[in-house]
Amino acid sequence: MLKLGTPPPVTTALVVVNIVVFAYGILSNTQNAIISNYGFVPNSLFKDSNLPDSILRLFTSMFIHAGIAHIAFNLFALAYMGGFAERSIGRPKFIVLYIIAGLGGALIHGIIASFILGNGYSVLIGASGAISGILGISAALGDIRGYYWLAIQVLYVFIGSVTSLSIAFAAHVGGFITGLVLTKLLIEMERRKRNPYKDLA
Repeated sequence: MLKLGTPPPVTTALVVVNIVVFAYGILSNTQNAIISNYGFVPNSLFKDSNLPDSILRLFTSMFIHAGIAHIAFNLFALAYMGGFAERSIGRPKFIVLYIIAGLGGALIHGIIASFILGNGYSVLIGASGAISGILGISAALGDIRGYYWLAIQVLYVFIGSVTSLSIAFAAHVGGFITGLVLTKLLIEMERRKRNPYKDLA
């Protein structure tokens, strides 16, 4: 008899939260209002200095999606790679890195949008940065699928640019780099903790 493994609880909870938020917006016909009120607007932080509101939006924007294709792509990537990352580094570190990667991806996107592209009043939504961070975690742990998924995301962004869909490329890459670098730092810290005198030999 085939036995299914226990679903990774944090990854499962993140998938459920994103679905619930999206379903509520669609069923209550408040999706546009949710995007406007809780999406991240880079210029609000970097140009208008609205710090409290911007900090809130940096977090809430990670749980809002524009449409079925947007949420389906993000959550498929999360469900596919999240379990490996969660089991590998543990639940507390996983959720912390998920959030930090999401914030890092949004901030990198925001800096580029506000100071380079000049479109800092465009709203950023979606868990793309955070989920890309999960791909970065997996890549840092030696799972090459993390790089494959990043390549798929780059292709998705390219298709979006051709079809006039607004996709935050910098948030994807920024989240991936954040997850990758932080996980490598954690690995190094753990190595030094286990063998503090190795580098002195």
